[in-house]
Amino acid sequence: MHSRYRFGYIIAEDPSSYQIPTIEPVHIWNSSNKDIVGLRKNLLRQWIFASIELWTVIFLISTIYLGSGSNPSKYTDNLDVNIIDYDGDLAGYYFTNAFRQTTSGNSTLHWCYKDSSDFNHNVDDTQDEVQNGKVWAAVVLRADTTRLINQSLAALANTTTTLFSPFTSTLPILVIYGDGRNAFTVNNYVLPPIRSAIAKASTQYGQYLRSTLIHNLSSSANSANNYTQQLFNTFQIGTLLVDPLSASYQNIHPGSPFVGQLATTLGYIYLYLVSGMVVGGAIKFVSQFVGKIHWFDLLLYRILNGLFQAFMISLIYSLIVLWFFGIRSGSLFMRYWMFNWLSIMVFGMIVVLFTINLGVLGNSLLTIFVVLLLASATFQLVLELSPTFYRYGYGLPLYHIVNGARHLLFNSYSNFGLNIGVLVAYFATFWSLALVTSAYWLRKQQTNFLKENQQKK
Repeated sequence: MHSRYRFGYIIAEDPSSYQIPTIEPVHIWNSSNKDIVGLRKNLLRQWIFASIELWTVIFLISTIYLGSGSNPSKYTDNLDVNIIDYDGDLAGYYFTNAFRQTTSGNSTLHWCYKDSSDFNHNVDDTQDEVQNGKVWAAVVLRADTTRLINQSLAALANTTTTLFSPFTSTLPILVIYGDGRNAFTVNNYVLPPIRSAIAKASTQYGQYLRSTLIHNLSSSANSANNYTQQLFNTFQIGTLLVDPLSASYQNIHPGSPFVGQLATTLGYIYLYLVSGMVVGGAIKFVSQFVGKIHWFDLLLYRILNGLFQAFMISLIYSLIVLWFFGIRSGSLFMRYWMFNWLSIMVFGMIVVLFTINLGVLGNSLLTIFVVLLLASATFQLVLELSPTFYRYGYGLPLYHIVNGARHLLFNSYSNFGLNIGVLVAYFATFWSLALVTSAYWLRKQQTNFLKENQQKK
């Protein structure tokens, strides 16, 4: 018997004694090998799929986001503005008629003509509907405007009276608005049509007053002394004759300082990005302990880490914003801080749901969802100036985050209770789903890890 078999078993040779074959890389495009041909087809298939996915995402991003501001002037009649005539005389006629003559497009808004009795004949009450968000602005012609202007003209024609100023001590028209609600929309789409209509009313009424005055002076000027006195009086009230319906503007909730506008627009984009970093970091950190630490402990870490990081990030952000904003109110700080904490947790839950549950398509679908959020967030244009499709934004969280923050910083109109309610509902729903799905995937990963270890043994 051969010496290798003399003890009844085979002595295995040392594997290291075998020569390891050298495998040279091959060119994938000109090989006829069956395996390489299959690999080439698979590579081409994956490239086509990835390219189509990328092109589709880019198309949707461009269409959705840019479409929200494609033609705002077409929708300006969705913006309500109160027009109130307290005068009820000739000046009131020119005032209301100028607004009725505005052309369609960005030169007109939805003018709501109200009677002074709707506001108890009190000019101060006209700001209530602006305050409550029912209208974007209120344009008021003060009472007795015609009478005071006529008194000035009558005194001018009276050669025994020397005028030093018109009888109108306050400007006849008052415009009430609040650009803290949305500074870009108010300053670019609300105020310009109002100014245009007021200028038209003042021009038309001024032409009437000058023609009337010329006629009266020509019939009353019977001496050189009278003529000199009338010229002096005309010079004294020249502004009234040129611009009889001048306006004052009352911004009841100014969107300043500018840092507040940054904090309620770009600031929340940065907070979303930071939330995504926190979620991604937590997932990567936990993955290295799957199978080594019980899945329930890992799930508990994710929950506590998310809550704590959102707590600290919102604290830092709120402190910086209020510092630059110049607010020293402790109660406002606490409200703003808690609001930002809730907002960041909602952001985090959105990222968790998409990245954990949707696999390869998760990032693309998350990107499209974020674009839907941004297109309807009213950073610049209110939803009334976008096509009807974008009204979906009323139900998305970013709309309520932006407008709720503007309410806290500028005290502008926002249904703040609804803002909070929507965010709480989103957080509760997303948190419940994330809790269930995270538990499922962690348990599955732990089971797969244990199976692989058993197979290796």
